[in-house]
Amino acid sequence: MNYLQMREEEWPIGRGMVESGAKQFKARFSAPGMRWSRQGAENLLPVRAAFLSGRFDQMGDAAKNLPPA
Repeated sequence: MNYLQMREEEWPIGRGMVESGAKQFKARFSAPGMRWSRQGAENLLPVRAAFLSGRFDQMGDAAKNLPPA
């Protein structure tokens, strides 16, 4: 990664944002009384990520175009 160029273009290069996001995911999945199977958590993670990134509506639109399971 070219850190100097990234800084000049004002990209965030610290890891704080990533660590904070990971803590938010963990907090949502490990609240008191919550129990998740591995498969259940893996199915929900993309939905949660889409919601937090502001892309939930796009994900829903894409899901409408999928063939039936």
